[in-house]
Amino acid sequence: MSTAALLVLNGLVLAAMAAGALCFGKTRMPRPPVGRYELPDVAVMFAVVVAAPLLYSVLPRAAVATVFGLVLCAALQFTLAPLTGAGRAWLIAVTAVAAGAVLTLLGRSLAVMVLTDVLLVVAVAGVATMWAQSGMRSVHTAWFAGALACYDLVATGLTSFMDRFAAQVTGLPFAPLLAVTRGEPPVALGLGDLLLLVLFPLTATKAFGRAAGILAAAVGLAVSGAVGVLFAEGVLTGAFPLLTALGPLIVLQHLVWARVRGGERTTSEWRAGRPGPTPPAGSLDPDPVILRALDASGAADPARGEWLAVADGRVVGAGPSAGLARRDARLRGCATVPVVRRA
Repeated sequence: MSTAALLVLNGLVLAAMAAGALCFGKTRMPRPPVGRYELPDVAVMFAVVVAAPLLYSVLPRAAVATVFGLVLCAALQFTLAPLTGAGRAWLIAVTAVAAGAVLTLLGRSLAVMVLTDVLLVVAVAGVATMWAQSGMRSVHTAWFAGALACYDLVATGLTSFMDRFAAQVTGLPFAPLLAVTRGEPPVALGLGDLLLLVLFPLTATKAFGRAAGILAAAVGLAVSGAVGVLFAEGVLTGAFPLLTALGPLIVLQHLVWARVRGGERTTSEWRAGRPGPTPPAGSLDPDPVILRALDASGAADPARGEWLAVADGRVVGAGPSAGLARRDARLRGCATVPVVRRA
């Protein structure tokens, strides 16, 4: 493989990471109509990733290109909407997708590939930002990466399924490949690979801080670059399951940071600028008023009119009034808004 092409591919990966970081730090994406993320949501995402290539393999090429174009148009619109407004975002997205279709009809394959790469970088940055800002946690990304690592090992490393899929979509407009060449094999990166390379630094930043995000980005670039070197040296000659190498490293980083930090920041804590996760139960200094209120023997005297502030199933503050109980909880380090009730 051409060393220049591999350098360009890794440059595009770096550009996608930078776009994701910029979008994550400077914009607020609209939240999807879901509640908090749970492991079943990760399972659904994984099932969609696995099923999509199977579905595309039985569809005509024209239908596959149409589906890709519609999905990419929607992703571009909600990525650009916070920057340009919803109406202009639709105009830009539809124009870009229409330009890709016209270039395809004119036989401008190189222009189609370049345009697709640019649109994918923008769309992946937007999707990763939306997921990270809407409640997807580092642990969810770690589970997602671990599952995809196993799938990539089977689909790419042990079978030729992804090779056949890449051959089917290569040359199509809006193909889910960050491609630089269309040789055999092409210098390209799968959409799932690119998404995780951009997503984990964002969820790591939200969960554990900027240092974790920078490390996650550096590890991702190092893995992508190392694979590129192996291709350039002729050690690798066919498709390589990148996520099989990257996935375990994402899981390891999450476990290390979770242990070091003592947990993850929630989305609300990240938005509030809290430097670390909420202290676990028992970490707040004990207070005689709170202890009396929790005393099962009934030592608390309701006649005194004391109020308790409760968050996440534990008492985090107390005071002679509801407002003072909330204030006491805030002074003790509670970043969420507690519920107050009489002792």
